[in-house]
Amino acid sequence: MDVPGFALITGAASGMGKETAKKFAQDGAAGAALLDLNADALEKVKSEVQPLSNNKNFKIVTHALDVSDEEAVMKAVESVKESFGRIDYAVNAAGIAFKHEGGGAFAETKDYRKVLAVNLDGTFFVMRAVAKTMLEQSPLKSSIDGRELGRGSIVNFASVAGLTGIGLSTAYTASKHAVIGLTKTMSEDYAAKGLRFNAVCPGYMDTPMTRQNEVISKAFDERVANWTPMGRAGQPGEVADAVIFLCGGRSSFVTGSAMVVDGGYTER
Repeated sequence: MDVPGFALITGAASGMGKETAKKFAQDGAAGAALLDLNADALEKVKSEVQPLSNNKNFKIVTHALDVSDEEAVMKAVESVKESFGRIDYAVNAAGIAFKHEGGGAFAETKDYRKVLAVNLDGTFFVMRAVAKTMLEQSPLKSSIDGRELGRGSIVNFASVAGLTGIGLSTAYTASKHAVIGLTKTMSEDYAAKGLRFNAVCPGYMDTPMTRQNEVISKAFDERVANWTPMGRAGQPGEVADAVIFLCGGRSSFVTGSAMVVDGGYTER
């Protein structure tokens, strides 16, 4: 996939973030920084990712943090920069989902703000810190043909909920619409300076987040059965493939996009 540089992945302890970290190792990245709330889970993922690389110099570091903590994000990004010397790819996979019983009219403010703090603010904090680092570094060259690929690539996790309305998901849907807008405007700001910003929009994926409680799991199964033309849930690795494509040299002329990976859900 032409990803020879260093990657930073949030939400790396499970689900799609974890699979993305694995794909970077398998596809020839120089190293990966894994960020997540769960320090123990990060160490387990680290032990799974390291052996997947054929690069004997593959470097992997972990940072346990809450992406909604602005100061913690800034410190982590600076530490990653010191460890690797540069950051070529950033993947914002950290996120939370919440179903508001009764719909938006009954959404608790604390729940609404928590979802936006992680999904939107956290994405922005990482984007901002990483973009400043990327703007200061020389362009990365392709591992395939040697051409310059730009100074960096950032991929944000949006969702099909960023493209349409999802029942009982006021905060989540608002956050994912906002992530797409944030992605597009950052692309507009820095496309000419060698930075690319894209979003990936997963449909109904079989991950720990979609099975976190009975309400969410029930809604998940209903959507898969009745609204996903492929008739099945997606697997985390299928989204990770799209993320690696958007990060790497194969998508060097792609920026400001929202790539849908949903088994046909939004075609209806």
